[in-house]
Amino acid sequence: MRKSVNEGRENGRVFFCSIDKGWEVSMLAASRMKLNEWQSYWNELGKDDPLWVVLTDPSKKGGKWDPEEFFAIGEKEIQTEVVDYLNGKGFPFRKGVALDFGCGVGRLSQGLARHFEKVHGIDISASMLEHARKFNRHGERVKYHLNSSNRLEAIADNSVDLIYSNIALQHIEPKEQLGYIRDFVRVLRPGGIALFQVLEPTLGRRLFPQWLVDGYRRRKHAGQAFFGMFGVSDGSVRALMRQAGAEVLEARRARFTWRWVNCWFCVRKNGT
Repeated sequence: MRKSVNEGRENGRVFFCSIDKGWEVSMLAASRMKLNEWQSYWNELGKDDPLWVVLTDPSKKGGKWDPEEFFAIGEKEIQTEVVDYLNGKGFPFRKGVALDFGCGVGRLSQGLARHFEKVHGIDISASMLEHARKFNRHGERVKYHLNSSNRLEAIADNSVDLIYSNIALQHIEPKEQLGYIRDFVRVLRPGGIALFQVLEPTLGRRLFPQWLVDGYRRRKHAGQAFFGMFGVSDGSVRALMRQAGAEVLEARRARFTWRWVNCWFCVRKNGT
């Protein structure tokens, strides 16, 4: 399956989002798979061309990413999308402990370490984390954790000041997506902030019946590892935040294909 990295701009903010080429992107809610099956797929994908798996620029496929360039993009994203964004909005945040959810090879974890005292990177793929540890430039200040559960078991309650996740949740089936987002609130300290991106299916995408999606997916991939693409509704995230004890400070939406709406949330856990 081919994918590309598109750079979009929404209200002055830059975001990166992986977009599948062809029917894969339209097949949003493919047949339900167990979490360990997805873990196996991502572990296989992380063994071959891991940098390209994270940022799928067609010109970089086949080991053509320069690591310096690759990680510089992550540093720029954290500076712009976290530090400058929060300061510009006047949303105070502590620079103690940060969490990079869906960290892959650590592209954003390394950027977060330039601004936070300690960083936790969480990923489902052991092969990705092996690369992340090799690329780590910040010693014990950055710790990577393999997560095989539908919750963040390695992270204690009320222990994180900031969570950042981009182009990660969209690869997780909806039930698990919402479960992880709920767990973001659990691990945040009171007053802590989570910045995360999800995809929402358009009306056009929702017209595809599940049986058609399931049949296409089984025939297309025939047991080969692939990227799943999944969405959740804006309303379901907002309702979940209210139930979990967090406030949505800002939510931005940008439609960039007929199938998907890109949704960015900035939420703060209640309390001080």
